[in-house]
Amino acid sequence: MKPFLTNLALVNVVLYAVGRTLPFFGEFASTWSWSAIVAFYFLLTAGLVGWLNRASRRSPIRFVTAVNGSTAIKMLTSLAAVTTYLVVVGGEFRVQFALGLFTVFAFNTVLLVVEAQKISKNRPD
Repeated sequence: MKPFLTNLALVNVVLYAVGRTLPFFGEFASTWSWSAIVAFYFLLTAGLVGWLNRASRRSPIRFVTAVNGSTAIKMLTSLAAVTTYLVVVGGEFRVQFALGLFTVFAFNTVLLVVEAQKISKNRPD
């Protein structure tokens, strides 16, 4: 799991830095929201991979349930985050927030899926 966490941290640091350097995105990236998005998805993905690891050691059905559950958790929290931001903050940076959240979601989900496939291949059954 240590190489996964290193890759996850590296990808999230790069996403944060790229967000800060893009002209269209830079002003939003200097707000607390951008830092919160990147940190939240880092922690969420790390926690979900931990759940997948624990579930894979128990039984195949628990692993499948954990994969489906992690997908549902990520999608529903993303929907809740976008909705909350649009209701609470409103119009300022709404496009940047949605695009940034989707980008971080997509990269973290790719890493989660790749790690889930590795975990699945390493199962003894």
